[in-house]
Amino acid sequence: MKQEGDEILKLPVSVQSFEEIRNDGYIYVDKTDYVWKIANGDKCNFLGRPRRFGKSLFADTMKCYFEGRKDLFNGLKIMKLEHEWVKRQVFKFDFSGCETAKALSEKINSRLKEYEEFYGRDAEETEPGTRLLSLMKKAYLKTGHKVAVIVDEYDVPLQHTLFKEEEHDKLVVIYRSFFPALKEGEIYLKCLFLTGVTKFTSLSLFSTLNNVSILGYLSDYAGAIGLTRQEIIDNFQPYLKAMAEKKSTTVEQVLYEMKDMYDGYHFSGDTSIEVYNPFSVINALSKRAFSNYWIASGASALLNDILKRNDLEDVDLDDCSLDDDQLQLEDVSTENSLLILYQAGYLTIKIHDEDLNLYDLCIPNKEVRNALYKIVLPNTLKKPGQTVDSAIKRMKKYLKAEDLPNLFENLKQIVSETPYVTGPGDKNKLYERDFRFILRCTLYLCGCSIDEEKQTSKGRIDIVAHFKDIILLLELKLDNNGGLEAAKQQIIDNNYAAAFSAENKKIYRVAISFNTESRSISGYEII
Repeated sequence: MKQEGDEILKLPVSVQSFEEIRNDGYIYVDKTDYVWKIANGDKCNFLGRPRRFGKSLFADTMKCYFEGRKDLFNGLKIMKLEHEWVKRQVFKFDFSGCETAKALSEKINSRLKEYEEFYGRDAEETEPGTRLLSLMKKAYLKTGHKVAVIVDEYDVPLQHTLFKEEEHDKLVVIYRSFFPALKEGEIYLKCLFLTGVTKFTSLSLFSTLNNVSILGYLSDYAGAIGLTRQEIIDNFQPYLKAMAEKKSTTVEQVLYEMKDMYDGYHFSGDTSIEVYNPFSVINALSKRAFSNYWIASGASALLNDILKRNDLEDVDLDDCSLDDDQLQLEDVSTENSLLILYQAGYLTIKIHDEDLNLYDLCIPNKEVRNALYKIVLPNTLKKPGQTVDSAIKRMKKYLKAEDLPNLFENLKQIVSETPYVTGPGDKNKLYERDFRFILRCTLYLCGCSIDEEKQTSKGRIDIVAHFKDIILLLELKLDNNGGLEAAKQQIIDNNYAAAFSAENKKIYRVAISFNTESRSISGYEII
């Protein structure tokens, strides 16, 4: 609980007002150096980040800066950068909550009316774009200073209608009639700042506004939104201690678990800059418990739509790629699922290979992996989500009790009659790949940490599953490739257990065979 004097500052759970945070005793993680840099850089800027990542607070902080509210910034980094504190008119719009063209039109109209109550409105001004242009001009003439325009969550309506073509097209008409005013009124504009998740280039918005600077991929802004490990340590230390006390552990262990759950986001090719999901971190510290807070807040709604409409069975989400043009220039579409998954926060940058112009992507952390697997596994098995979820809950209990026979009997039920493999390539390899993927997802959702194709001095183990004080070593074989006996013999001959003898855990060696005709587990043996 960071303190000012003797006052204990509160955790800003769901607080998005900069003024409220600064005046009402909340912790504020200082991002004002980024605010100043953007505000005094290029004229038009877009900063994309996943939902509930702190964009709205950042946008509101920028609003207060442009309004010249110096009193709110005392003691912050920006005080060493800003010396004039010009008071500008800020026209701020928030498109969150708008899921239809009608809702967006009403929200824009309502906001414009608020500003027109002060500046007035001419009779011939009927369209939202002309009304905004008129307001910008009047504000400039009245104050003598160029204005700022901030549009927070500009893409929310487009995201909600991505799979509803008719409604989506109606929204595009509204966008194309509203935003060109900013181009026409450029002489009155100091800064345009857009936040959102995705860049919809098909709107012609970004080209119309004279090359909007896309800040989301630049290393200079990789830490602008989200929390770094050092920021968590510097600002939340007493809350970390309180959480450690509740869990009867150390602060270092809390930080380790927090990293596993919420860290791992890289928003530029410089992957040394890593950030945590701020929404989940602050909620975890508030409740002193780790849980899937970001996913539970509704962040997985888009994920469901993407995975239902795209076949990702042939894609390893921990090892997939987009090239530079796809990641930075390509438009979001219903076909480009990897780009949507990246921008929405379900994938992140693992490595940027400048020579190949490739970004290798992966799942960022445990919270996201849980959400992905809970949706992907039923889709892969072609079984109802509730059926799979019930089986997983039973298997968790069996695993905790080390009741491996019942664990693997339930696994057999989950795997039974998996779908036929499709696509080009060796059918056996495709079945083996899918079978391994199903086992990996299932055991992960049961609470195991998974190593796949773990290399030892004697060879590779198909799957190593760690759960509390036990280790499962799984060797998988197809019936037409030696089956159960071959799997068992490989475990024994290669003495896989020796590689884990120093871990002081109980080791179970499990041979499993899969029948491609019945598409099910044909046998297993615990050695």
